[in-house]
Amino acid sequence: MQGRGVIRIRMGKNNKEERIQKIVEIVKRNQKITTKELSQLMKVSEMTIRRDLTMLQKNHVIERKHGYAVFEHSSEETGLDLESYDFHMASIQNLKEKEKIAHYAAGLIEPGDWIFMDNGTTVSRITASLPVAFEYTVLCCNLALMVGLVKLKNVQMIMPGGYYYPADQTFSSPQAEEFIRCHRANKAFISASGIHRSLGITCINSHSVANKRSFLDSSEKKILLADSSKFDTVKSNHFAELDEIDMIVTDSMIPESWKEYLQKKNIELKIV
Repeated sequence: MQGRGVIRIRMGKNNKEERIQKIVEIVKRNQKITTKELSQLMKVSEMTIRRDLTMLQKNHVIERKHGYAVFEHSSEETGLDLESYDFHMASIQNLKEKEKIAHYAAGLIEPGDWIFMDNGTTVSRITASLPVAFEYTVLCCNLALMVGLVKLKNVQMIMPGGYYYPADQTFSSPQAEEFIRCHRANKAFISASGIHRSLGITCINSHSVANKRSFLDSSEKKILLADSSKFDTVKSNHFAELDEIDMIVTDSMIPESWKEYLQKKNIELKIV
C-alpha cells in the first residue's frame, strides 16, 4: 500500500451507506486494492468488506480480479467513460428501498402491456423482478435497463436510440423523442430526483427532460417510482407537475404531511 497515497478513514457508527461510498472512493483512487487493505483502512472486518464488495460488484460499481477490488470501467478494455460513476453511486443509495419499490412496480405489469421505462436508479432495478410468464413490450432509453431486458425472452424491447450520456446511462436525441411520441403505453414508470409541492417534479440532467416529457404525454397511467429521500427536494430541471401523476410508489419513510397532501390531490400512494 506504500506509494498509493491512501488516507485512513474515520467512520461513524453503523453507517453502511457512508462506508460503501468511502470504499468506492478508495478503490477509484487506487485503481486496485485488496480486501485486507480495505478492512484495515475502514476498521471493519474482512467479512464486512467482502459483503460490501459483493453488493458493489452486483451493481457494476467495482470488479474483483485476482484478489483485488478494481473500479469498473477504469481498465482500457471497457472503453466506457468514468462519468458513469455518478449513476453507480446513486444506485447504491437507499438500495433496499429502491429494490422494494421496483419489485412492486414490476407486479403492476399485465399481459400484453405496452410499458415506458424511464432512466433512473430505481426504475433500473425493475428488471430483476419483471414477470416471465407472459408477453409484453417495453420501450426504454437506458443502458442498465437494456442489459437486463435483453435476457428476458418474453419481453419485446424497443430502444429509440440517440446520443449516449454516460453520467446516467441515458440515450437521448430529438429523433428519439419523436419516436417515443409516435407510440402509446398503458403504463409509464417515471423516475425523479426531486419532488416538491410548489416546484413540481425535477431531475438532475437536462438531457433527460425530453424523454420524460414524451413518456408522460404518451402514456395512459403515469407511475412515479421514488424513495422517500426525494420528497421536499428540488433539482435544477423541471419536467412535470404532481397533478400529472396517477400513482406514486415509495417507502415507509415518506413524511405524514406528504401522505395527507397526496390524498387531497387524489394521487394514489403505494407504500412498500
